[in-house]
Amino acid sequence: MMNPPSSSVPSGFWGNLSPDQEDRLQQLWTLLLHLAEASSLGALEQFVRVNSLEPVRSSLTSLSRPPSRRNSLFTRTDSALSKKKSNRASVPVSVYHTRLLETLRDVGLSAVQVRSVRRFLAQMAPEDVRFGILTAAKHEHPDVYLLRFLRVSEWDVNQALVHLLNAIVWRLKEMQVDNVLLPRGELYAAENEQDLTNPDKAGEARGFINQIRVGKGFVHGVDRMNRPIAIVRIRHHHPGEQTEQALNQFITHIVESARLLVSPPVETATVLFDMTGFSLANMEYAPVKFIIRCFEVYYPECLGVLLIHNAPRVFGGVWKIIRPWMDPRIVEKTHFTRSVADLEKFIHRDQIIAELGGNEDWEYEYTEPDPNENQAMNDNATRDSLLAERQSIGEEFLSATSRWVSAARGGNASEMEEATEQREEIVDQIRANYWDLDPYVRARNNLDRTGVIQEGGWIEMYPEPRIPLPAQIQTAKVLQVEQVRRAQVKLVNV
Repeated sequence: MMNPPSSSVPSGFWGNLSPDQEDRLQQLWTLLLHLAEASSLGALEQFVRVNSLEPVRSSLTSLSRPPSRRNSLFTRTDSALSKKKSNRASVPVSVYHTRLLETLRDVGLSAVQVRSVRRFLAQMAPEDVRFGILTAAKHEHPDVYLLRFLRVSEWDVNQALVHLLNAIVWRLKEMQVDNVLLPRGELYAAENEQDLTNPDKAGEARGFINQIRVGKGFVHGVDRMNRPIAIVRIRHHHPGEQTEQALNQFITHIVESARLLVSPPVETATVLFDMTGFSLANMEYAPVKFIIRCFEVYYPECLGVLLIHNAPRVFGGVWKIIRPWMDPRIVEKTHFTRSVADLEKFIHRDQIIAELGGNEDWEYEYTEPDPNENQAMNDNATRDSLLAERQSIGEEFLSATSRWVSAARGGNASEMEEATEQREEIVDQIRANYWDLDPYVRARNNLDRTGVIQEGGWIEMYPEPRIPLPAQIQTAKVLQVEQVRRAQVKLVNV
């Protein structure tokens, strides 16, 4: 069973699922486990039987899997990718995919959905499915990540599968969030913005980092529901000053930064578009479409509320163009505010920054990257050890999830309770491992430098101004924080 419903947790979110919603979650896990080759065909057979699809059981029984590849679920280097591609060419996956797609069609996927799955599978190996889900979830509960796609799909399991695979392909293959964007980070851009030998690379790096320097978008503080606030100052956007790629990377960077600040029971963030000083010269529709796509496709159900603040009259015509592009659920979350009193309905006045008329004496300042701030990323031995640990924990979680689904289908309450407890214990390990691994796979950003994101995954939304400490004292403080965090994780596991 899921955690008891809480009045602070909306229906359909983790911790407050109806029996039917929990069943849909288990159905989605069943399909994903099969796609990822993380369970036997028995789990999918059970799914088919429970959904009165007995005639397709014979196709499941005869569905032979290609040879298993035990590559790391969480590492992706150029050499590893090249090796995987060469290995995959010799594996007869076409027959496997054909039969799998036939089975998914029998389970209930429409012709359009099957074509979408076929397109996604053509770009991913089974381990990519595991890698995509467990990496995208980061420090969050993997169930929380899946539930986002179920809610946006109105609890249609088949459609949620399609949406989820689409987001994984974008994350892994298009934006390359976890193997390029986040590992490079702000320091890479700062180091390459003046590269005279490669003007294109320099231009893209400069376009990316300058948006952060000027504070076009940043994350600061929380609203009344303790959701982190991402503020976008539209007056700082000037079309043509950065490439579309640099702009999309910047937007993704801000979204990923906000995600790091979300912790249970909060699952969403507030986005505030400050339209002060806006003119049509600041308007560009391509990034608007990308932001909407992030809200609806790549990061569904991560938006808590969208505030459009102090919009001038000229924006009315723009809104008439933009609104039809948005899903009605996003429109419902959108509110226009004109004054600090309007904002105060969503954010405490003491937590509204002075620039917006509030009482918080805070201004955005960018701290330039330290050339040595990402030194941990050069420690390949520690990184690989933590990655191996994460791979092992991930496999345990997927196995435990398979047992959890089986226990639910069997209707054994005691087995279900035991399986649920085991999953939650493993999730605690996943969360702790992520923050151990984080310094070795993610470049530091302005939130790290200003003390919002602290060592060991501690989040301080309103940190005191930092006073530089001698290296020895700073090292001792880091070790102390890490010891406390590990002790707390150990108590939770006990």
